[in-house]
Amino acid sequence: MIHLNIGYSSCPNDTYIMAALAQDKVDTPLTFNPLIADVETLNELALAEKLEVTKLSFAALGMVRNSYGLLYSGAALGRGCGPLVVARHGATLSALDRSVIAAPGELTTARLLLSLYLGKPPVFKQMLFSEIMPAVAREEADFGLVIHEGRFTFAEYGLDVLLDLGEWWEHKTGRPIPLGGIAIRRDLGSEVAGMVDQAIYSSLVMARANPAEAMKYVLSHAQEMDAMVVQQHIDLYVNSFAFNIGAEGEEAVKTLFAQAEEAGLLPGSPLPLMAHGA
Repeated sequence: MIHLNIGYSSCPNDTYIMAALAQDKVDTPLTFNPLIADVETLNELALAEKLEVTKLSFAALGMVRNSYGLLYSGAALGRGCGPLVVARHGATLSALDRSVIAAPGELTTARLLLSLYLGKPPVFKQMLFSEIMPAVAREEADFGLVIHEGRFTFAEYGLDVLLDLGEWWEHKTGRPIPLGGIAIRRDLGSEVAGMVDQAIYSSLVMARANPAEAMKYVLSHAQEMDAMVVQQHIDLYVNSFAFNIGAEGEEAVKTLFAQAEEAGLLPGSPLPLMAHGA
């Protein structure tokens, strides 16, 4: 029996995908020890190679490609689901590159995308993603870089959307926006990687077949998030790419890495993106 530590966030798309796996309902020769943490903590654990399997931002994967390979299942990519830049009424983007931007962790894809948009990293004020919009509303930052369910709730804080980085990316590249994926340490080998991939895929299939059962697990980790927002979150981020990133998704991630390498924001790697053959 192979025991693996697996990290993922409490975001509804992650807990939905992992519900059956976390509750030992997936038929697999592997056993998993779940660790639920915010995405930046998971990114940092990946940098330290602490977890065998973990959800992480694609920006973070770009930093650890020599140690981790991407799995086909469980990724967050899509169209119309990118990070947003929000601000109080009356703000304009003209001051974005010289203003304080409340943002999630240093290794998040949202930060990487905004740095690519501006051509350089701006002045970020790091905080938990759940604190970003309140901070902007309180005038503790000029702009906010919003991810996750913030797409659905920014108006509750009296904020406007000034930039949709997903739309910008899609127009610029013609590809879906790659946000995060599930990676496995390369030292475990391709056979184990394939088994983990199958287990995650099976967990997602079970969630789709038994959504009410999966939702119980999701809501138990959704803090005080409104049930309607939880469902919107799942509907947006758990799409066909979550089942299998596919050739289109692979190319989107490779495009992100290539542009970030050219801009000096990510190191290169000679290793293949994926942890095993399809």
